[in-house]
Amino acid sequence: MIRYVPSNIAKEVQAFVEKNCKETGVHVEETTGRVAIATTSEKDIEKIAKKFADKGLVF
Repeated sequence: MIRYVPSNIAKEVQAFVEKNCKETGVHVEETTGRVAIATTSEKDIEKIAKKFADKGLVF
């Protein structure tokens, strides 16, 4: 699954994923600065969803 992250929480999500989600990658587009997360781990998706659901990140 690849999911673009809303720009208002992109840096926060990026830091969380890099620190807490071993099976999930973060990609930052150099030209636009958009942040995307990529994973096949259901466990990582659940962690991210739980942490950021109240900020508008849904899967």
